[in-house]
Amino acid sequence: MRQLEEEEGMKMFESVVMAYDQYTMDVAMAVRAPLELFRLNVYAHFCVQKRNIVDFLAGGVPESEYVVLCSHGLGSAGCEDADRMKVGFRVVDQVDGKWEETEFALTPRNIRQYVKLTGRTVIALGCGNGREPLAKAFLDAGCRAYAGAVRPVVEDSTAMFAIAFFYHLLSSDRDSSMSCTERRAAELAVGFDPESKEGTHSFRYYAAES
Repeated sequence: MRQLEEEEGMKMFESVVMAYDQYTMDVAMAVRAPLELFRLNVYAHFCVQKRNIVDFLAGGVPESEYVVLCSHGLGSAGCEDADRMKVGFRVVDQVDGKWEETEFALTPRNIRQYVKLTGRTVIALGCGNGREPLAKAFLDAGCRAYAGAVRPVVEDSTAMFAIAFFYHLLSSDRDSSMSCTERRAAELAVGFDPESKEGTHSFRYYAAES
């Protein structure tokens, strides 16, 4: 996996992988279409069973610098209890021999156990997924960078952040005189809707220390 230099962004035909469940399929498809229009290769993984998302997080994904988690989070803006923060997926699993819907939740306590996405940038689109304890846990697990919203956000805002982020990363492909780092792309995506508390303004970008 290549190491991004500070001035580098993305190039056409590079890859993005995403994971989604039956409740976030609309967000995943809303993000996928523009990214493919940008000539990126998008690998979308529909997580039905718990093992689907566990395998995905363990690194069972195509080679890619970028991972988008179309996830769930906490709807309460006032929740700052790290033990309640989560990056969640609604899946099915066997309970007492029967298939039942359940939630698979990544928390600050278990992220290092499940997440093996070393060197990748992860964007998590669920409510509150960008709170600092979650971000720190992803970085401690080896991720290069992490982005998410620190508050509840509406689905159109999450989709717009992801789309704008990749749009700006591809600046040099549209104009060879331009370049855009990940951090700058995140800043520009945040600025797409600078006033709404439930908009892209809620997103934060975190990078691992070099």
